[in-house]
Amino acid sequence: MKKLYLSLTLIFCLQITYSQDTINNLKEVIIGQKESNRKEMIAILKKIKYNLRENYEQGNINYLTNHFALKDNKDTLVNRKMLNSLNIKVLSKDNIRWMLNDDPNNSFHIDISPYTRFEPQVNDDYHTFALLIYHDSMQVIDFDFFNINNNYNYEISKVDDITTVKFTAHKYYTGYFTFNNKSYNLIRIVFMNTKPYNYYRWSHIGNEQSPLEFNSKWTYNKVTIKLDFTQTDRGKLLLANLDAMQELINFEFTRYNESKRIIDKDINLKFYTTLQMKIIQ
Repeated sequence: MKKLYLSLTLIFCLQITYSQDTINNLKEVIIGQKESNRKEMIAILKKIKYNLRENYEQGNINYLTNHFALKDNKDTLVNRKMLNSLNIKVLSKDNIRWMLNDDPNNSFHIDISPYTRFEPQVNDDYHTFALLIYHDSMQVIDFDFFNINNNYNYEISKVDDITTVKFTAHKYYTGYFTFNNKSYNLIRIVFMNTKPYNYYRWSHIGNEQSPLEFNSKWTYNKVTIKLDFTQTDRGKLLLANLDAMQELINFEFTRYNESKRIIDKDINLKFYTTLQMKIIQ
């Protein structure tokens, strides 16, 4: 188990180093805050998001998927290799949620039993904690750096038919994406968090006027995500590979009964999770 964890850690440390070196070595033309340049970025992002919605390959695609999760650097929660036949119509938040929860006959329908200690049965059957790495990695249209705002600075470089856009926000993410100048189909996205950030979640028993069922909070200490895309013979966009890692620290979880008494509590837990998806041609 220790050898497996060390190997996974080494792989993702190398990925982070490679990604950061790639980011730092880009030859950039700074877009900055000029209105004309902001308009250029808005136009780029609109075309990219349009392709993600309207030019994504339809039909079942086979992926080899590896999902691994470790608690407190010692307890293996998940260690699964799965062959999945997926029809990802749109890489959006709603579609990824539907895909993950819809078909229990597909092995991609994640077994949440390892997380039941920290995942009460909430009303909408939406197991956020168990599926975090999938949602954070796959809902490309909803990545916040694909929405122009003043939190992000963008820099751009063009070589032949490829454009690279570097983005960074002090309190959010840094990374880059590349796309084809002619088709505006994505080629690669790489990003990581610029600093640890906190997340909170809670649920009420029955409805918001009822007492709390549970609350939880944690810190995203490290996040690194890489997505590679391919273009089919018909010019359609398709996710080819995904590599993601998350390290969550300071995890606290408290469960209550209807009298608001604490009946379950955990503090200062740590979770290390990886996800790899590779297309099978």
